[in-house]
Amino acid sequence: MRKLGLLVLGIILCGAFNLNAQVMEEPEENLDGFYVKSSDAYPDGKKPFEYPYVREDDVVWSYRVWRVIDFKEKMNQVFYYPLVPDQGRKNLTTILDEALTEGRITAYEDDMFTQPIANWTEYKDKFGTTRVETLIDYDVDGMEITRDTTIFVPANFESAEKLRIKEDWFFDKNRTVEDVRIIGFSLVASYEKSEGDVQTLALGWIRYNDPEVRLLLANSEVYNPQNDKARRSYDDVFQKRIFDSYIIRATNTFNRSINDYLQGADALAESERIKELLFNMEEDMWEY
Repeated sequence: MRKLGLLVLGIILCGAFNLNAQVMEEPEENLDGFYVKSSDAYPDGKKPFEYPYVREDDVVWSYRVWRVIDFKEKMNQVFYYPLVPDQGRKNLTTILDEALTEGRITAYEDDMFTQPIANWTEYKDKFGTTRVETLIDYDVDGMEITRDTTIFVPANFESAEKLRIKEDWFFDKNRTVEDVRIIGFSLVASYEKSEGDVQTLALGWIRYNDPEVRLLLANSEVYNPQNDKARRSYDDVFQKRIFDSYIIRATNTFNRSINDYLQGADALAESERIKELLFNMEEDMWEY
């Protein structure tokens, strides 16, 4: 019995010594926190979520919609912040702009993905404001000379505050579920085309399911307001639908956006009607 007591005491003392050693351990240089973040769980990078296989014959209903995520909405602030990189996190605009500039992913001119943008920097530089400014100079006699000059001010797309999404909703009879697939997305920015003329532009369309795009989103960390330790990626945000949005267009005979035929409260009501249709479709299919 005495030997058992000594053994227990020895284990306790060893544990206390190890704990003290951890406390006295030399801290890592520039460590912001009490432990070093490790990527051991994903040595080759985090893999994107894999979609279940869907056969064309199993799709009994589908509906295409376009929606907008407004970064100003509280739920969507993870797309807009941080404004400067912080603890390995960057906002979505910065991540996409860097990847497009370096050629790691491809953007397209429209949402049909038929014409790739060859040079992202040159593409962005096409948009901006042309202004005429009066310059004042002096000649050798000190006389004032004025002359007008035209300058081009490029648009600041780093301040994009919206994201436009194209997606397909469908009912899969094999899995007996209603599901959704994001087809592509585009940053939306406002810029002054000419003095007083503010334009809204969908800045290149990115195909969501391109392997390079999915890998980029899966390995780009976003802020998780509930738990700093639970790392959440942009791919998680899209796949788990952790965002607020409104519908601006749906499949229709005339290929029009809602704002082309309705305005104000009527447009908002139409957006909500389409949203309700999507949510009720699965129940309607079961009744059918």
